[in-house]
Amino acid sequence: MFPLAFLIIGCVTFTILGFVILASVPFFRVTFLNLSVFPLGAIPAAIAFLFVYGRLFSRNQLGDRTFYRIFPVLSAGGTSFGVLAVMVKMRFGRRNS
Repeated sequence: MFPLAFLIIGCVTFTILGFVILASVPFFRVTFLNLSVFPLGAIPAAIAFLFVYGRLFSRNQLGDRTFYRIFPVLSAGGTSFGVLAVMVKMRFGRRNS
């Protein structure tokens, strides 16, 4: 039950973050498809960044410093790959001639 709740919270969080980024960067457009693609790129990347971070920095136990650094790692990984997914979608998506 907890993984499903975290997935839903991650989808909502990355959708809101995607809306803010798409609205503030002039290169991007805020569309439903772009808001759908952003979390699709962000969530697997955030999980992968979390796995790598856990392997590198938390050997036997999760200390306080390691725990508090999880959140910037999740945000950085999700944001970077969410933006990358939208850029790839815009680059290779259907173009109107």
